[in-house]
Amino acid sequence: MPTSASPVTLGLGNIKEEDVSLLFEEKILDRGIKYFEQGRVKRPFVYHDSLMAECQGTLPEDYHIRVDMREGNFVASCTCPYAFGYCKHIAAVMVAWLKKPSIFKDLGRSEALLKRMDKGPLVEIVMDMIRYDPDVVYVVNLRLLPRKELSGFVQREMKNIFSEEYVDYLNVREIVKKLDIFREYASDIFRAGDPGTAMVVLVPVIEAAIDKYTSLDDIIPAFRLDGDRRRYLVEALEWYSAAEWGLERILRGFLQKETGRLGEERFMLNSVELRLADYKRSFITMGPKYTDEYEYIEERLERLEALRADIKGFTRV
Repeated sequence: MPTSASPVTLGLGNIKEEDVSLLFEEKILDRGIKYFEQGRVKRPFVYHDSLMAECQGTLPEDYHIRVDMREGNFVASCTCPYAFGYCKHIAAVMVAWLKKPSIFKDLGRSEALLKRMDKGPLVEIVMDMIRYDPDVVYVVNLRLLPRKELSGFVQREMKNIFSEEYVDYLNVREIVKKLDIFREYASDIFRAGDPGTAMVVLVPVIEAAIDKYTSLDDIIPAFRLDGDRRRYLVEALEWYSAAEWGLERILRGFLQKETGRLGEERFMLNSVELRLADYKRSFITMGPKYTDEYEYIEERLERLEALRADIKGFTRV
């Protein structure tokens, strides 16, 4: 989850523990410290005033974290679905930098070595990187293509990334990871003083994201055709409960609108109440407070309560 507001005005190398404590809620920072102590921070790198790392979370795939100091301000992003500010994964990386900076490999040193190498060995290194992570090809093409070809290239890649065969509307982490490559590249050229080229790269990304995440009608044609309104709404409610990456906000508005259009306010409220009761019962058998399971259920309760308030707000049921 990208975030970009911070009171920190120091350089990355000068940040102290008291500075980091101001960036996180106490319970989030405590979880971040625990994650660091458990060795969940992986592949940490530092490049000038930027930190990059992965963090093991609740899912099989690790989350990707980036921390930058830009013009004296702290900017961070994480690929986890946490939507309430700076997350524990960002906290874990920041704590790792404070407690054990030696684990961060300095890309600046690698850069100096690469600049002294001949073209042949450099090409071999780039090809090895692409074989290790095929997404690196995006970076290579963005760097090498002339500006007049950039827009067409980005548009084609957006079409591929958002293809019907690839998109999973309940788990879009891989999509966001790819989109972040284009976003970060656009940010780099913008900071380098070339806003025109930055927008050439960024506009197709924005247009594709808006088109694919705000038009949900094509996802559910079967439900529209068979007329089974309640099954249709139950399926949408399941999407809303499990959605990540901000998609829940879109689905919340979608559910509110469709519930009213179909005249199923009472049914939707009953469905929401049943799910709320199930989640609340799960607290009885849960482990210690503020575990990953607790955080997951707490977020779902807040999500369902918000939807319930929406539906009650525009009906008399």
